[in-house]
Amino acid sequence: MKIHLFFFILLFWVTILPARKRYPHYGSLDLRRECRRGNGRCKPECHNTEVRIAYCIRPGTHCCLQK
Repeated sequence: MKIHLFFFILLFWVTILPARKRYPHYGSLDLRRECRRGNGRCKPECHNTEVRIAYCIRPGTHCCLQK
């Protein structure tokens, strides 16, 4: 069992870690910053005068833009 764990860690180290170093922009999108950049605000609910376009950090908060 220990040998399987060793090979799994070795496989992870050889494949995943170099990919994260080479392509850091994949999987590291900050949706809260992108919402603010688009002149929006992260809120639990959007008002009637706002449009919900995406989720912020977790599915309970929305990015709300003014109409």
